[in-house]
Order: sequence, then C-alpha cells, then structure tokens
Amino acid sequence: MKRMIYALIAAVCTVAASAPVHSQDNEPIANYEVLFSPEDQVDDKLISLISAEKKSVRAAVYCLMHRGIAKALIDAHKRGVKVEVIVDPYSIKSRSPVNKMGAEELSVFVWNPPEQIKESRNGKKVKQKKPLMHDKFCVLGDSTVWTGSFNFTFEGANRNRENVVVLENAQVAAKYLAEFERLKKTGCISLSDYLVRKN
Repeated sequence: MKRMIYALIAAVCTVAASAPVHSQDNEPIANYEVLFSPEDQVDDKLISLISAEKKSVRAAVYCLMHRGIAKALIDAHKRGVKVEVIVDPYSIKSRSPVNKMGAEELSVFVWNPPEQIKESRNGKKVKQKKPLMHDKFCVLGDSTVWTGSFNFTFEGANRNRENVVVLENAQVAAKYLAEFERLKKTGCISLSDYLVRKN
C-alpha cells in the first residue's frame, strides 16, 4: 500500500513539475531563466542583457554600487537607449557609481516620499519613518523582466547567496513598468534635486 501511495505522489509531482508556468491572466510564460549567485555570475548576465538592449532599460534597485553594471547603464544611455534608474537613498554615497551616472546625464531618481505624520495612542503627532525602496528589478525593452533578491553590488554577485529570475513576457513587463512609473510619480525626486536638498 505504501509503495502505491509513493508511486502516486511521484506521478503527481512529475506532472506538476512538467506543467507550464502561467501568469495571473493564465497566459503561459514563454521563457524564463533562474540564476543563483555566486555560481551563475549574475552581474555578467545583467551587464550582457543591458549591453544588448536597443530600446529601454528601467531599473528600480535598493542598492546600486556595482561599477560594471553602472558602466553598462551609462554606455547604453550613450548609444541612445532610454535609461532610467530609481535608487533608495542608501545608494547615494560619496564613492557611489550613481553619482557618475548622474554626471553623465542619465535619468536617476531617488526614493524620497513625503513624510507621513501619524497620531499615536496618546494623541501626539509622530513622524513615521520613511519606507525603503527595497525593489530589485529591471525591465529591458517591453518584455524582459529581471527580478529577485540581487542588489546591484559586487558582494551580491560574488559573495552573497542571491537569486534572480529573468522572464520574457510582455504582460509581466507591463506590470513592472507600471510599478516603475508609480514609484517615480509618488515618491521620487531627481538625483540633482536630492543632492541639493541633502547639502
């Protein structure tokens, strides 16, 4: 009896594993790739995708400190690709490559939502701590989405245990692009404005 149950479970698992992955709208996801760092050189893969892109690159990433990725974004901008990047203030440091991206007139936005005031239990008004912009995604063109736990850092690519999924699906990409625009409009300012306010 136990053998029959195990065989049935194995058969169900095999069918489930071979079934196509579907989007929320029940559209099959045509192509996807799963990567893990450090084994899969995720930074080289991302640089390769950026270097091959001819139309647009939009990235929202909490921490962007990887000089090679920053250079690939600058190079894409220089060859006429529309490049826009959103970073959390955590990425704005004196030696950050984000500053060089701004100097090259690449469109860089910094997450800086308005302060929220909340009334505490005793009736006092208290400033809420600003939320992080903790996303780590990139949309290339109209159909390629890069997402996962990987911050665009050397450590993330070469030391940390990180994961990445690369999807080819226009509907999924459209949702990420809509979120990118929402982030820009509801909580971001330009890098130049952020630096003026900070100093």
